[in-house]
Amino acid sequence: MTREEIILRRLDKSSKVIEIGPSFAPLAPKRDGWNTFIVDHDSREALKAKYVNDPYVADVERIEEVDHIWRGGSIADAIPVADHGTFDAFIASHVIEHTTDVVTFLEAAQRLLKPDGVVILAVPDKRKCFDFYRPFSTTGAAIAAYREKRARHKPEIYFDFGAFYAMKGFPPGWSIDDPEPKTLRVAISELLPAWERAANATSYVDAHQWVFTPASFKLMILELGALGFLDLRVEAVDEAPATEFYAWLRKGAEELSPEALADRRRALMDEIVIDLAEQSRQIADSPLSIATARVRELEAQHAAKDQEREQARVQGQAHAEAHAKAERVALIRSYETRLADAQARAAQLSDAQLRLSAQLADAQARVAALEKELIPLKKSLPKWLRRQIASLQQARGSGPTRRA
Repeated sequence: MTREEIILRRLDKSSKVIEIGPSFAPLAPKRDGWNTFIVDHDSREALKAKYVNDPYVADVERIEEVDHIWRGGSIADAIPVADHGTFDAFIASHVIEHTTDVVTFLEAAQRLLKPDGVVILAVPDKRKCFDFYRPFSTTGAAIAAYREKRARHKPEIYFDFGAFYAMKGFPPGWSIDDPEPKTLRVAISELLPAWERAANATSYVDAHQWVFTPASFKLMILELGALGFLDLRVEAVDEAPATEFYAWLRKGAEELSPEALADRRRALMDEIVIDLAEQSRQIADSPLSIATARVRELEAQHAAKDQEREQARVQGQAHAEAHAKAERVALIRSYETRLADAQARAAQLSDAQLRLSAQLADAQARVAALEKELIPLKKSLPKWLRRQIASLQQARGSGPTRRA
């Protein structure tokens, strides 16, 4: 399945969709028949002008007509009230991490969706992108941003965003076990000026505010639901091979007893530790990297042995098949030889039968000739002698009948 097919697999083109900030890469484009309403920070023409010379944008014509322009506050406030509660899906790909207030962002999704609607998110996985060295975001940070009604990132976010920005060439994402060494994109001397520029900016300056692993995202949604900030639950999370993970959220926060909630939170915290441990596989000479290399070596050895066994099996099977074929050929040849012998003997018997038939015919002809010669002789005999001969012949012919 393609990335789009995975993300949209719970929808069809009849679904009423609102897609947030798709810019030049819409997931459910109108031109493909989707019933999609686009929300972005500017009009289509303005977005095309913004990205026309961007080397990372292949085709600005993919930017779709923007239905609603959103430049701050709740996204729900940018949508007519008549459309609230009418959408089947709220889609945002690589948007949530940029928001200044993640609670208000997801709260807007609740307001816009039908009761059975779904929030669909594609989220950067810090283990597989340039946020590699940044700590994951906490629920406390999300609540603080919500209570402050934060409309712009704090200056320290820009410092951290640059200070921990890791690169492995291009693109700015990779797989969980990519061994390529990382480099830091921003020199430390540039960090304080970035802080000052952000602090003095008169408009929004972009950055990654929120940093997640799959488990830390699930923990935040669980805790925000348990505390009453959101009425959403995580339905599913799928990891992508590189860069990101996908999350599907539904209305209705998880309802757990205090004990079950504590167990669930602890289990997710354990998952976070495991997530971060897996991340260390990308660091050369780390214990897990060494262990992973050893596992791969053993897997390669096992694979080689399996291949040898398979080759031996195939060769043995081929040998057995060749032997069986040779036996079949020998048996057929034996039958053919015996058949040829039988046919030769039958031919000999046929010749002998023909000779006997010829001899019999010759004997019969001679008997017939002799009988013809006897006819005149019989006529020249006296009558009394002919009667006696006839009597003797009759006696011979009826003798067996009398004995019977």
